[in-house]
Parts: sequence; structure tokens; C-alpha cells
Amino acid sequence: MSDASEPTSDGGATESTDVRAVSRGPSSHVGAFFRRREAGVLFGFLVLFGLIAVTRPDIFFDWDSMSGITSRMFRQIAPYAIIGIGMTYLIIGGEFDLSVGSMYAVGGITFAMFLVEYRLTVPVALLLVLLVGVVVGVTNGVIVTKAGVPSLIATIGMLSILRGIAYYLTPAGSRQTPDLALLDVFGGQTTVAGLGLHHQMFWAIGLVLVFGVLLQRTRFGYHVYATGDDQEAAEMTGIDTDRVKIINFVLTATLAAFAGVVSISYFGSMFGSAGIGFELLIIAAVVIGGTNLFGGEGTLTGMFLGSLVIGVIPILLVLNGLSVEIQEFLTGVVIILAVLLDILIRR
Repeated sequence: MSDASEPTSDGGATESTDVRAVSRGPSSHVGAFFRRREAGVLFGFLVLFGLIAVTRPDIFFDWDSMSGITSRMFRQIAPYAIIGIGMTYLIIGGEFDLSVGSMYAVGGITFAMFLVEYRLTVPVALLLVLLVGVVVGVTNGVIVTKAGVPSLIATIGMLSILRGIAYYLTPAGSRQTPDLALLDVFGGQTTVAGLGLHHQMFWAIGLVLVFGVLLQRTRFGYHVYATGDDQEAAEMTGIDTDRVKIINFVLTATLAAFAGVVSISYFGSMFGSAGIGFELLIIAAVVIGGTNLFGGEGTLTGMFLGSLVIGVIPILLVLNGLSVEIQEFLTGVVIILAVLLDILIRR
């Protein structure tokens, strides 16, 4: 649990190793960063991004083309990063949630349904969607912690349930949102220096920062690390590990629902099949970012960088004219190699 702050006798938290490094000066801070796992992930992303310059210099050195590609990449990884926040909490705490892709679809579809069929305002519709996420998260958490069902099995079942609901709620194939200016808050775009900055990315970065602070600098964050590192020992110190896990499931499902809202606000519609395969890509981003699959270790900074790696791979392959089949194959190879590398490094 090197990333978690250690509790003091008065229930507070001492400064982490990284904070003490900062206090010793800028050079110590820089050195500490390059010794962290995140530095390796950032380097990997820069290498992959740099391959675009090597293989397609005509595009890489054209500002209009490259700004459009970069903007698209950040837009595509926004849902991964938003949902990845909850998934990081869950995996650090020793659990998984494979239903996030289906929850993403249900979130976006019900949001459109509330706006169109029930004529609710955007804030009320958003609140109801988030409440749906809370209900799903509590259900997952209770099944896992109280009934003793492994999280992989419980959330696979929830995946199917939610996917069935998504298809049921889209009898015409998809749901569309009305033309409301307020939706631009979630799915709009702001142009700065010719670069289109999607609001989805602002939400992703903002949420990563907020929940990153909560994970690293609060008592609950310490409880998450302790639960995943050694649940029995955590319980002996008085930590309610079941409560921690249920909260993590709620956080994950709610963020998945919110990611659906953000996406449908941009696209204007969503199919019942939306989000299929998201869970695997998000788990891959979390693990590539340095989160231990067995719990007790990880950061949201690493998860965000892992999302960038997952996002740049298909763009690199598409620019080089590879078919969809080859793209899927090579993406899978990269994910497997990244996980194997993670295991080897830890050994």
C-alpha cells in the first residue's frame, strides 16, 4: 500500500512518501516521479504516440489533422477514465465489476427516455439516472459482501440483466436526446487555438482529480487500500470492509451511468448495444496504469495514463490502414503483454 497514507494514533493520516519527497525540494520530487510506475506508463504512451510521427509524418506534422486526431482520442477515452475511477477503487479494494459497459448503456438510454418521454428537466433526469446507478451498485455490493457471491460471477449476471434492460428500452434500436442547450455542459465542445476541447474530457479530468485526492488523502481512501491489501487484518483494526466494498460498487455503477449521460449528450443517441466490451478495456487501462489485480495498490493517475495508452492504440492502427480484425487482435496482444509485464515487475 505504498500509495496510501498511513493512519496516526489520533485517526488522521500522515504525509505519504511522495509528499515528504516534495518537501525535500523539486529535484527530489522529479526523481520520485520517475521511480513511480506512472512514469513508465507515460513513457509507453509517448512511444506509441511518437510512432504516429514515424509511420505517418504527413499527418503528425499537419496541425489541423493532428489536432483533430488528438481531440478525438481524448473524447474516446473520457468514458474509460470516468468509469475507470470506480473500477480503480474496486480493484484496489479487491473486487471487480464486469457490468459497467451495460450500466453505461442503461445510463445513457434512461437519460434520453426521461427527457423525451417524461419531459423531465436535465438536472432531474440526471439525478434519476445517478440513483439508478446507486441501486445497481448497492445490489452488486450486497450480493458480493453479504451473500458471498464472487464479484466476477455477480457482476456477470448483472451485466446480462442490464444489457437486457438496455435492449428493452430501445425498441426502435436507439434512443435520441432532444435538442437542449443544457446538454452541451456534458457533451459540448470548446475550441481553443484551433483545438477542439470536448467537455467530456473536462469532466473526466475533474473527476479523476477529485477522487484522486479522496483516495490518497482521506481515511476512506486508506480503508480502500487496507481492505484490498489484507481484508482480515483490516477488519481486526476496526475497518468495516463490507461497507467499503459496497461504497466502491456504488461509486463504480454511478460513474458508469454518468459516463453514459456524457456520451449520449455528445452523440445525441445511443443503441442498446452501447458499451459492449467497455469492461475489459477499462480493466486493462486500470492494470496498465499500475493497479495490482490482487488489490491493495494503485492510483488514479496511473489509470488515466493507462486510458491514454488504450486510446492511442486504435488510432495508431487506423492511421496505418489496418483492418478492424487486425486492430482487435493487436489491441488484445498489447493488453496481455501489459498485464504480463505488470506481473513480472511485481515479482
